[in-house]
Amino acid sequence: MPDSIKVSASLEDYLEAIYHTVAAKGAARAKDIVMRLGVHNSSVTQALKSLSEKELVNYAPYDTITLTPAGERIAADVVHRHTTLR
Repeated sequence: MPDSIKVSASLEDYLEAIYHTVAAKGAARAKDIVMRLGVHNSSVTQALKSLSEKELVNYAPYDTITLTPAGERIAADVVHRHTTLR
């Protein structure tokens, strides 16, 4: 993970949820993340705005959500770490 991009454990969870949803469906929507993580819409919106500011996701309200190349690298690393821990 690049040193210049700091991502909290919570935001890593969002990246992982987006990663898995995109793998299954081709793209994610906010409601997919709400269902996957069991959080409120407002929490998802805040997280997506933060991830978008860090240029880790492509996000616009009411549109599909995809990972940027940097976001995909971080998400893949999170998935790998979680798989290893299991």
